[in-house]
Amino acid sequence: MRGCAVDWGLSTRPWALDEAERTELLRTLRFDWFKWDTYSAGRFTLIPEVLAVPAELHERVVAAVEGLSAALARFEARVHADAEILHRLGIPQPLHPLLAREPGTPLQCARYDLFPCDDGRLMVSEFNEDVPGGFNETVGLPHLLGDPGRGWRWEAGLREAMLEAFRGADTVALLYATAFSEDLQHMLILERWLSDAGHGTVRGSPAHLTRGWLGRPRILGTGVDAAFRFYPGEWMPRLPNFETWRRVGPGLPMMNPLRHMARQSKKVFELWRQVARDDAETLALLDAHAPRTFPFEVARVDQWREERPRWVLKRAFGRMGDAVIMGSLVDSRAWDEALKEAALRPAEWCVQECFHVTPLEFGAGLLYPTLGAFVVNGRFAGYYSRAAARPFLTHEALHVATVVQDT
Repeated sequence: MRGCAVDWGLSTRPWALDEAERTELLRTLRFDWFKWDTYSAGRFTLIPEVLAVPAELHERVVAAVEGLSAALARFEARVHADAEILHRLGIPQPLHPLLAREPGTPLQCARYDLFPCDDGRLMVSEFNEDVPGGFNETVGLPHLLGDPGRGWRWEAGLREAMLEAFRGADTVALLYATAFSEDLQHMLILERWLSDAGHGTVRGSPAHLTRGWLGRPRILGTGVDAAFRFYPGEWMPRLPNFETWRRVGPGLPMMNPLRHMARQSKKVFELWRQVARDDAETLALLDAHAPRTFPFEVARVDQWREERPRWVLKRAFGRMGDAVIMGSLVDSRAWDEALKEAALRPAEWCVQECFHVTPLEFGAGLLYPTLGAFVVNGRFAGYYSRAAARPFLTHEALHVATVVQDT
């Protein structure tokens, strides 16, 4: 049963641009900031408004994401070499030895999407520690929109955080899924930041990794000191050079290492409480921000069928909501089909309790917002907020630039 909606103090205001200025902003965003998909399927992918976050809520967001990042690091340290836990997280077995051999590293670029909910909690349904998109909009829009007005500020420190993270690396490999233009646009903006700061860079696929002279990792013939992985970890065993990754990968300083897959798995909530039962700080964070999550059990299918609006069905790994089914947003036939599919491979799926996101009035009507927060090396690094017509974020969700109240 839904409780009364909480007033989160969020508000919106339209861009202070006339039609010609808006056209020029979009042109510059596409050509200078590599944000090519300002339109997709005939729709504008940006909300021409600004989301205003009160100072107290911003402080809650920062505390939540930095606390969760630290707790996830503790979880990862406990389980990265535990084959049984890795299996239960849905991580492909060929990756287990790699995760076990990778050293701990502070190198991290993640995005946690926090949903303001009717019960007063900021909820996070999963952790994007793998391919956290939104670089171009997060830094580009504040730059192009300019002064947010008296009493407000942009929180767009992603560029500076990334440069600090790679400060000690002469040459950085930017590894991504080369078939996807939306992934390339992230690599181009990151390449520009690094190049402007004096770093060498090389773009390529993880399939381009070779072992060079004295064992130095090379990408397309260029020796590299560090790498940025923007490539789904579960795809790695399919690479033609996977054996090279098994030999060379653990010695390559990489933002986001493969051991972060323990954080990326949507089944993490299912196991976290068990692993962290002696960690009071983690348990408090889970109470405050995590939905209850259960392993998929065939014996409970009838219950989940009857309680459809209460549950969300998730595969351990997937991109942009492609293996997430919200019972409240599909009919009984689609829900039954999803349960049947999951029952064929129950170890790959989990079931999560639905939470109720508080909608917010935008110019286009009521939308469901999320405060997307970047975390680089454990510290908050800027907002990539979005909103959608339904309380479910997919590739169709719209980006909204975010400002924070000055204190």
